[in-house]
Formats: sequence, C-alpha cells, structure tokens
Amino acid sequence: MQLPALAHITEVGPRDGLQNETRFMPTEEKVGMIEQLAASGLREIEVTSFTHPTWIPNLADAEEVVRATRHLPVSAYALIPNKRGMERAQRAGIEGMTFVFSATDGHNRRNLNRSTEDSLSEILDLHAAAGADGLRRRISLSTVFGCPFEGAVPEARIQAIVARLVEGGCERIGLCDTIGVADPVQVHRLARALIARFPGVVFELHLHDTRGCALANTLAGLQAGIVHFDTAIGGLGGCPYAPGATGNVATEDVVSMLEAMGVRTGIDQALLLESDRRLAQWRGTPLDSAVWRVAQRCAPPASPSPGA
Repeated sequence: MQLPALAHITEVGPRDGLQNETRFMPTEEKVGMIEQLAASGLREIEVTSFTHPTWIPNLADAEEVVRATRHLPVSAYALIPNKRGMERAQRAGIEGMTFVFSATDGHNRRNLNRSTEDSLSEILDLHAAAGADGLRRRISLSTVFGCPFEGAVPEARIQAIVARLVEGGCERIGLCDTIGVADPVQVHRLARALIARFPGVVFELHLHDTRGCALANTLAGLQAGIVHFDTAIGGLGGCPYAPGATGNVATEDVVSMLEAMGVRTGIDQALLLESDRRLAQWRGTPLDSAVWRVAQRCAPPASPSPGA
C-alpha cells in the first residue's frame, strides 16, 4: 500500500458543521471552539461563511468571528459564494477565501440562485481579484460525485469544469461529495484521472458520511495521490440545500486512522477530544464520531457526589 508520510487537514466544522445545526451557537462559544481546535494543532480552519444571513442564519455573525480569531496561529478561511460575500469578508479582514459553486445546475440554482456557468464565470473573476490582493484562495466544487436533484454527474463534466478553473489560475480545487454518495472506486478513479491531467493542481477531498463510506473514500483518495482533506469536528455538517445529506467525515476519525497508518497530521488526538467534549456539552446530543463514541464508552464512571 502506497501511503504518503504527511496529510493536510482543513477543519470545516465552524463553517460547514455549524451551518446545519438547529440552534445558533453564540459568537463567544464559536470563538472558543475555534481556539480549542487551533490548540490541537490544526493549522487551517474554515471559520465561517459570508453567505447572506437569511440563507444561513447560524453564521450571521461572520464578521465578529473573523475579527475575534485573527490572533490565532492558523490560516483562517471563509466560504465565499459571490461578490457581495467577498466584499464583506475583505472588510472583516479575512486572509483566506474558499470560493464555492456546484458542478450541477440543479444544486447550484438552489444553493446560489444561478446556473453553474454563471457562478463559474464570477468565481474566476473573484479568484483573480483575491490573488491580486495577496489573499489565500481555494475552490470548493460541490456535487462532484452525485447531485440530489440530477443524480449521477458525468466525469466529463467534472473534467471540463476543472479545466476551466485551471485555465483561470486556480491551484487548489476541492472535490466535494456533498450528499455522501461516493464509493471508493469512484473516488480513486476520478482523483487519479484529475491528478494525471492536471499535475500542478492541489486536489482536496471534502467528504460527507451519509452512507458510512467517508473513511474508505479518504483512504481511496490517499492512495490516488490526494493528501489534502476537509473534515469537521464531531462529524458535524450537512447542506441546507442538499436533501438527505448528513455530516462531514469527523476530524478525529480521520486523524485517528491516518496516524494509525503512519501518516502524520501534526494534530494532537487528546486535544481533539477536548474539542469534542466542549461541542457535545453545548449541543446536548451525541456526536457522530466513532472516536468520540469509543472515548465515551471507555471513560471512567463519575465519582459519587458527597452524601450519595
């Protein structure tokens, strides 16, 4: 089995994870969560999204979160759907931008209220403008492996979109299994094909665990040559505009698997569990993470209270 020595994790829980929660996490709690994640060794964190607050009310405090976390030793990113979002992000002082659009018109119209072509054209312009301003940039291409509205997505369509992005100067491109329908053979085949055709591009995987295949798909991507992965603490996540989508692959599960295989991440697993504990306490419900469930089962029983 051919495995790399290192893998790079981008934590997306504060953005992709919280956007689908049923209640609003207070700003100070979000900031504390991001600080704890940074303390565990995560060096790239997607801290929020500059989507219109009426679309994603849980992230309505994007400006406050960015300003309150600028002191951390991390590369902070924010999701940028359009020009207005980029303008807000720049005023807030973000230094990294994740530009997002969908590979299918069906999902892109529901998510961004426009066609894939319209979003692609705008994002190429925004990507260039962000580069001219010295900002870090990456692309997040949704519904690569399947769409809730159009079903299977032809590989030729993905190849054509990626070619346009590469021609436009995009060097980091995320392949997103938005609804968690990918299988390891599909992930490996597409990743190998794209890496072979575009050897200068850093491809990333953004995987959801709807069918329990996210860890297997991570390994398939790793063997195909991908070493950059989006993950979310506690397996949080989901897309409000993708019916049936569940959470992202859990950060602690991916880190545990990679480290066990000898692939270093630079992340402290014990401190990740501290982030889990903080998140579970706020949430009041179990987390969707195998590592967290094992830790809960193995935890020592609580000491009886005095007088019990």
